[in-house]
Amino acid sequence: MDEISIIPVRESPEYIDRAADYFSSKWNIAKSIYQDCIVNSITTDSPLPRWYLMIKNNDIIGGYGLIVNDYISRQDLWPWLCAVYVEKNERGKALGSRLLQHGRREAAKLGFSAVYLCTSHIGYYEKYDWRYIGGAYDLNGNETRVYKADAIKELEEMSAFFNIRADIYDSHMLDDLGLDSFYEAVSRCFGTPVKHLLDLGCGTGLELERLFERFPDMKVTGVDMSAEMLNQLEAKYPGKNLNLICDSYFNVNLGGLYDYVLSTYSLHHFDEDRKSELYAKIHAALKPEGLFVFGDYTVSTPERQKELQNASDIKRREQGIPEGGLYHFDTPFTPEAEMCLMKKAGFRFADIIRQWDSTSIIVAGK
Repeated sequence: MDEISIIPVRESPEYIDRAADYFSSKWNIAKSIYQDCIVNSITTDSPLPRWYLMIKNNDIIGGYGLIVNDYISRQDLWPWLCAVYVEKNERGKALGSRLLQHGRREAAKLGFSAVYLCTSHIGYYEKYDWRYIGGAYDLNGNETRVYKADAIKELEEMSAFFNIRADIYDSHMLDDLGLDSFYEAVSRCFGTPVKHLLDLGCGTGLELERLFERFPDMKVTGVDMSAEMLNQLEAKYPGKNLNLICDSYFNVNLGGLYDYVLSTYSLHHFDEDRKSELYAKIHAALKPEGLFVFGDYTVSTPERQKELQNASDIKRREQGIPEGGLYHFDTPFTPEAEMCLMKKAGFRFADIIRQWDSTSIIVAGK
């Protein structure tokens, strides 16, 4: 099968002249206009313009641009997807939709939340989540139709996502999201002295502050994929008995036996199979009568849970993420679904302790 790729001309300047020739021939606009625009797009510090070519066997079979304005009256909107073209003998292979998706992803990378296009076509772009938002006028005074689509943000690899945000994580959780009362409620779930706590997805250790106040001598084994977050945790609790493991809790042998296993705002990134696997590991790691304290994002309906999981599946397919790859996307479950999985994993009970609009605390007992 012939491999088809989409390349940014900015990163492949050897295509400058061919790109200018190509777009000029397809849109009957002077080559000098495209040439000058593309040449300057290579060196500019501005996010726009950008030009892309679809390549097959070193031949150009399509392309598009992202520009500031597509020569129409709506100067208040940008960026514009322009010059979208697929060779006639290559049509019918979903290559047009591939270019449209690529443009939306590139717009997100450049920091835009939406992208626009103008066209006289009716019925095509609507099939690919573009919304008609009104009319405009071209340079000749002719009416054209304006469409808008949301930029598509790429999923980020999990550890990279949290490493980048380690410095602002605490302020985001406490100041932006106002979760102080959540962490207080979590601490109240620990009714007996804690000798050894397993904290899964421990991050910067926000959930540990009140526990160390109550149980200053407790040992904590913390597992998290983000080295930067673990550095923050270690600096926050000098002199405490910490065993920090930088890895995925799906890979780590959890060992045991622990009085409590705790996880806060971590498990809402994973599907049913992954959670079932982990809950079985947690059950096995607990002492008899041990407790699993779960505090996390939840949704109110199975329909919303399914909608988010479907969105995640689509994004993973679009990015070609291999099965099992850990990437950041929120897929919270209903509390009922979480408790069902815990009981299937062997827990004797699983009860909701506290619930907010989009957060639940559940305690499950071995």
